[in-house]
Amino acid sequence: MRENLVSYKTGGWCYYGTNTIQSPAFEETDNIGKFMTFGHGDISYEMQELILKAIKQDITPLIKHTDLDMTHLNPHSKDGSWVVIWYSTDEEQALKGLAKFLIDHELVPKTKSGRYYNISFKYDQQTRNDEYGENFKSSISMGDIIDLNTGKFHKV
Repeated sequence: MRENLVSYKTGGWCYYGTNTIQSPAFEETDNIGKFMTFGHGDISYEMQELILKAIKQDITPLIKHTDLDMTHLNPHSKDGSWVVIWYSTDEEQALKGLAKFLIDHELVPKTKSGRYYNISFKYDQQTRNDEYGENFKSSISMGDIIDLNTGKFHKV
């Protein structure tokens, strides 16, 4: 990971994009959430470049990932894994744009049969309410946006 590409670090996270009290990336509403992608080992320069590309292309104004220097403080990372949080609103155009970006850059994993995993969109409110594991129920997932077998978008 190249530290100079990170906008700022705080609370065990490395942030990209602009998100300050003076300039919030998103207004505080109930329709903000995220797709999460995972990895192991170091966060590559290529991954950081994809993160920056998503911001430059207005896919999202804010992305964060696990601060690898702080994984010992993360109770959800017992095996050295990390997560990238791709923020979005739940508006159809925003979700489709983010889903397309993730698929185009092979960030949505596939099963052995070649089917896309039905990754969940998790609202920030659900995170604030401590909804994890069995307590988490997704109301939007990748299968609501694309055909998981082909990757083609559902017609509205």
